[in-house]
Amino acid sequence: MRDAGVAVMKNFREGFSVKRKPDDTPVTSADLESDRILTAALRAEFPEIPVISEETAKDLWTVRRTWKKFFLVDPIDGTSEFVAHRNDFTLNIALVENGLVTLGLVGAPATDELFIGCGNAAFVLKLSDPDIRSSKPLRHVPAIDPLEGKLPACARVLVSVLHRDKETLDFVSNAGGTALPVGSSLKFCRIADGSGDYYPRLKKLHEWDIAAGHGVLKAAGGNVYALGTRDELRYGSETLETPAFEAY
Repeated sequence: MRDAGVAVMKNFREGFSVKRKPDDTPVTSADLESDRILTAALRAEFPEIPVISEETAKDLWTVRRTWKKFFLVDPIDGTSEFVAHRNDFTLNIALVENGLVTLGLVGAPATDELFIGCGNAAFVLKLSDPDIRSSKPLRHVPAIDPLEGKLPACARVLVSVLHRDKETLDFVSNAGGTALPVGSSLKFCRIADGSGDYYPRLKKLHEWDIAAGHGVLKAAGGNVYALGTRDELRYGSETLETPAFEAY
């Protein structure tokens, strides 16, 4: 993760190329370099565990449906933020076992943060010097329950920085609380570190956008649910897409 962060920040400072993918989302030379570094490292260290990455996902459903364990990788989550030279983009790695996320790593190279969540332990440390002795534990006790009525005005509701829409803003207005713009999977991490309370997403996303942040928040004491339910979000679907969800 540290090596990928170094490579991404070199592109961030010195320049990068941008292309459009078939779904009209951007992909940069930094995405591709980060993908090469992260997937190569995972395959070298864990050759028995398949890897699904946003930029190289190609395994057919007939193959993937048999996997009980796999990594989900987003080489740069928040590519639009990266292209706009904002700091809130991340590098994501998640481990999924039997459909549930069991490990999440979210690196934020522009702010030099590495969030890790596994089991019942979550912590944050410097991405540039990931010494566990200097880590800060994360413990989240949910202060709100969106299924039990309107949120208090003091609730910090995290929304996208560059992809806000009227539907989301209307939802936040009706739910209560105060909208706080945060990019990428940092939304999950900001709930885990106490900087936010609630993140609703009304539209589908790809699984690699969410799983790592979910892993961090889950280990810190929160969780991510299908919108309006108590059903924890699961991974490994045929489309590699999630339904609408909420994190708290």
